Amino acid sequence: MPFWVEQEHRDNDQHRIIGISDAEAIELITAFRLFGSWRLDLDSGHMFASSDFSDLFGLEHSDGPMDMTRVSAQIHPDDLGFIMSTFERASVEKRPYHSIFRVGAEGETYRFLRSVGMFRSRPGSSGEVVGITYEFFPRRSGTAFVSDGERWPLGSPGPDDPEGRQ
Repeated sequence: MPFWVEQEHRDNDQHRIIGISDAEAIELITAFRLFGSWRLDLDSGHMFASSDFSDLFGLEHSDGPMDMTRVSAQIHPDDLGFIMSTFERASVEKRPYHSIFRVGAEGETYRFLRSVGMFRSRPGSSGEVVGITYEFFPRRSGTAFVSDGERWPLGSPGPDDPEGRQ
């Protein structure tokens, strides 16, 4: 699974041009889905995250640094190394990125999350990587199939639901 999508970052101020403030744009974007925000301090290795981030990973939220062992345990084992490389590359190359990866506890169905992040300078330090994470296929209806042996429910069950729900 690709962990880093090469794409030029673009500044987007279209909302301001038509009279929508940054705060209003954020409120609209986050109104109907979980948008977890986070910050990774490169000197300490501590990650701080919002309660939506914790919810996306199925973890209990705390105000202090995230327990990275618990966060890592939720990431599909095949994707974890790619995610670690993404943070390293973002901090070395000091540029924005986005990545798609799978999360879910062992024995659960995995879901796809997308993270968009960027390096941010911080005076007197090595800087930090900041970003947002959200569910790539929101749980609405239907089922997403990745391969013959894997399926991810997106809210409503598929046609072969044993309880006949539609």
